[in-house]
Formats: sequence, structure tokens, C-alpha cells
Amino acid sequence: MNQAIAKKQIKIQQVDFQPPFWAKNCHVQSLLGTVKFRRPLLIKKAKTMLAASREILLEAGTDETGAEVKLQSFFSPQPDPKTTTVILIHGWEGSHESLYLLSSANSLYQAGYQVLRLNLRDHGSSHHLNRALFHSNRLHEVVNAVRFAQQNLEFDNTHLIGFSLGGNFATRIAEQANSNHIRLNKTLAICPAINPMDILHQLENGLSFYHDYFIKKWKRSLRKKQQHFPDSYNFEQIYPMKSMRQMTEHLLQLFGDYQSAEEYFNGYALSGEKLQNLDSDVTILMSKDDPVINYQDTFSLTQNEYLQIYSSQYGGHCGFIKNAKLESWADDFILQQLA
Repeated sequence: MNQAIAKKQIKIQQVDFQPPFWAKNCHVQSLLGTVKFRRPLLIKKAKTMLAASREILLEAGTDETGAEVKLQSFFSPQPDPKTTTVILIHGWEGSHESLYLLSSANSLYQAGYQVLRLNLRDHGSSHHLNRALFHSNRLHEVVNAVRFAQQNLEFDNTHLIGFSLGGNFATRIAEQANSNHIRLNKTLAICPAINPMDILHQLENGLSFYHDYFIKKWKRSLRKKQQHFPDSYNFEQIYPMKSMRQMTEHLLQLFGDYQSAEEYFNGYALSGEKLQNLDSDVTILMSKDDPVINYQDTFSLTQNEYLQIYSSQYGGHCGFIKNAKLESWADDFILQQLA
């Protein structure tokens, strides 16, 4: 199906999120969602959920080297073990402690859901668990981890929620859920990465803050990996680089099985016919003013009876800050969708 046909078929419902006048700018929204002084407020609000949290290492099969894979997660159960569980996945270079994830996890926990915050490989404090590097085409291990959690923690009812790259992973997991014996009631993707090549273009040509922010976090992650596996990794050539594209291409040459960055990025894109066989309910929330994810990529998705798409005029990238308390309207949207 070509993009022109997909544009005619795709259906998008508008939502009326109205931030306060001082927070309508997309960069303000995006930055307020991650600003450091928001953390103490969230930690205080989420103290009950965090007190109940315990680390669980999820068995995730084997990787291309034959090594057993373990993914880190943090589970906050409710007293009733049959309570519906929500699995949350952070964005690229985020973690179980990312503010948008903490906010949603606490909102869900306070509403009576159990929450499992899942870290992708080499995110959070998990760099030591697996020798091979993270990349975004490692879908199989995340599928395995979700299935392991559902089976071994005996989740009767499960929702899956992802943000940014985590929304991309969540959507791809939903597409493979039934064939992998995973039972998902509903999947939500907040500002998911749809076309990674476009995202790189956005970062290279937009406000330099976002590009530099992700490069800084990526290099910090690589340093952690090198510290844990000094016999396998030496990234000294990469640390001086100032281009995300250059870093990607260099790492692909060293460790990847991809001929080009374009081949790698297309491997985890959601666009085109990637979702044509979707047979599990997925809801996507996009922001028209997202400075990281190109909203126009929404029209490159293939319409599917299991896919619902909502868009907001405002929100930035995973921001959706609704008031002076820096609370997230996306949390309200999530609760409404799951209800």
C-alpha cells in the first residue's frame, strides 16, 4: 500500500487538550515533562507506589550470540493479585525512573492497577546484565520479557503502555502478541516513534537542544557499557563525535548487521504495511506540535480495525503538562482509555 492510499484511509480523532497559556509552546511542554525540579514533586506523590516496588529480572530468551538475556523491571503489586496489570516502557535513553513514566505509573497505581516498569536493554541500571549492545531492532527479547512477566507473575489482565521509542516497541509487541501467546487487553502508545529516519532529520534540523540532549545521554550510556565490559568495548573514537548520524553509522559498522543507517532505521519503523496484520487493540496518541516525532508520519500508517489514533494540537514530545503543578493530561487520557 503506498503512502497516498494510506493517507486516504487513516482515521484520526481529535482530542481537546488545552494547556495553560504559558505552556502552549511545544518546547515548553517537552522541557517541563523532563525538568529536574519536577522530580521531588513526583517522588512525593508516588511514595506509596515506589515503596511497594521491587526489582524483577525478566528472562528474555537468547540473543544473536547465544547468550541468555535478562531485562530489568520494577513491579509494584496491589494487595489483590488478580488486579489488572499495566506494563510500561520508557523512551530511548529513558528508564523506569523517567518522569513521564513515574507520573503515569503512579496515576495508574493510585487508580488501583498493578504496574510493571520495564527497562529496555542498557537502560536504567541494567548495563551490566547483557554483554551485547542495545539497538531498537531487538524486539524479540522484549516480547519474551513481556510473556515471561505475564506467565510467571500470573497477570490475568494486562495492558501495555509505551512512550516515544517505548511506544514504538509497545505497538510492535501488540502486533506480535497473539502469535507469541501474550494476552493484551489494550496497548497505548504515547508519541510513538513511527519513522526513525524522519526523527533523525527532525533532530538534525530542529532546535539543537534535543539533538545535543540525546547525544549526551547516549554517550553516558556507552560509557557505562564500556565500564562493565572493557574487554568488549572501547568507544573512545565515538565520544568526540557531535553528530547522532555519525555515531549511528560508526556503531553499525562496528557491531551491526546492517548495510546502512537507513536499513537499520527501517527495521523498526511502524510506517507502511508494518501494522497491516495487527490483531490486538492499539491506541496511539500523537501531538501535532511534537518537536521530535513528525506528526505527518501518522499518515504513513496503515489503517487497521484494531488501531485507533488520537491527536492533540498541543503537548510537545510526551509533555502534555496541564497545570502549574506540572501534572500530565496524558495520565488522564490513559486512565480514560483503559476504563
